[in-house]
Amino acid sequence: MKILDLKGLKCPMPLIETKKALKEIEKDEVLKIIIDNETSVKNVEHFLTDNGMEVSRSEKNGIYEIVVNKQEGDLEDVHAEAYCSTCSTATETDNSYLVMFAKDRLGEGSEELGNVLVGGFLNTLNERDVLPDKIIFMNSGVNLVLKDSPALQLLKKLAEKNVDMLVCGTCLDYFGKMDELSVGRISNMYEILEGMLDAGKVINI
Repeated sequence: MKILDLKGLKCPMPLIETKKALKEIEKDEVLKIIIDNETSVKNVEHFLTDNGMEVSRSEKNGIYEIVVNKQEGDLEDVHAEAYCSTCSTATETDNSYLVMFAKDRLGEGSEELGNVLVGGFLNTLNERDVLPDKIIFMNSGVNLVLKDSPALQLLKKLAEKNVDMLVCGTCLDYFGKMDELSVGRISNMYEILEGMLDAGKVINI
């Protein structure tokens, strides 16, 4: 039996991870999916039954367990969001956002000014009541999360507030900086793309 622990994830991630897991297991292998919100449970069940799979569900203290046997055949080729129309209220959708640092300074022109503006941006972000769900660092943006970055302490403050920081592993490897990562976690393009799709808004720096 393969166990997929999806507690803490919001739609469409539980469905995306379920589809991914089903593609990795063999026919008739059992998959147990653990989810902690009823809306995602309903959407995952909807997807599974649409693909002809029998589902059993149990619940204890708000934690749901879905058990399914993989059946033969291709999974329905749909976007996960199609099953997630009721995953969040309009307020939640409006408030969720993600920040993408594709470079290590703000704006074009003066590099010195761009570095100052990044510090101002991160200071302001730390003072907000509504923080980003994630901050993504790609290309030269990965310089911000290295041990000698002037922005490091501001980013660590955000990390302490549970802001998830995804750092492009390919970018770190390209620049030879893998050993200098000081905040955030190494990620990949699949997770980065899914994070962007899941966010209500994406702010590109």
